[in-house]
Amino acid sequence: MDDDFELGTRLVTIHARPYMAGESTGWHRHARGQILSASQGLMIATTELGAWYVPTGHALWIPPGLDHDVAMRGAVTMRSAYVEETAAARLPSRCKVIVTSDLLAASIEALAREPLDYDEAGRGGHLAALIVDEVARADDASLALPMPRDARLVRLCNAMVTRSERRGLDDWAHLIGMSRRSLTRHFRAETGLSLLAWRKRAAELAGLD
Repeated sequence: MDDDFELGTRLVTIHARPYMAGESTGWHRHARGQILSASQGLMIATTELGAWYVPTGHALWIPPGLDHDVAMRGAVTMRSAYVEETAAARLPSRCKVIVTSDLLAASIEALAREPLDYDEAGRGGHLAALIVDEVARADDASLALPMPRDARLVRLCNAMVTRSERRGLDDWAHLIGMSRRSLTRHFRAETGLSLLAWRKRAAELAGLD
């Protein structure tokens, strides 16, 4: 369980967990902010606002209280750095994929070896503060896809992203109970992209692993 790591009193707590290819976390939220990274494999995090691709060498910032699901492409060793709420308020209010700097990766790795109740005035505390600062200053890696608001279109996008389903446009429209014309019109209106362009972009991002 993640509870001990999420509910700890320290600025940043680290938790690692392996996942099999094709597994997902299911929809959930955290009281703390989450810096999500993987030492191997590709993760796809989905919220109602977008889908974020997190390949090796990158990390995703997830603000506190945001519902999300994370799907695994290939075997993934996931590492989460949970950030205390006050510190999380200094970080972006939306999800953001960043390139994991050598300093950030080394700091997370080092803090993972510290006790859960590390000395906040000592090495552990310095590492935790450094992790927050590195995420705050990191540039956006632009590994995101816009998500529609309509629940039927969200269901379609999730199927394309998390399960890599391939269907024709008429099949997709039938699956979600819309006409082909309504599907194409509403999808573009809500995402700014055609369904085919969106799916192509998703496939390109999925190739990052």
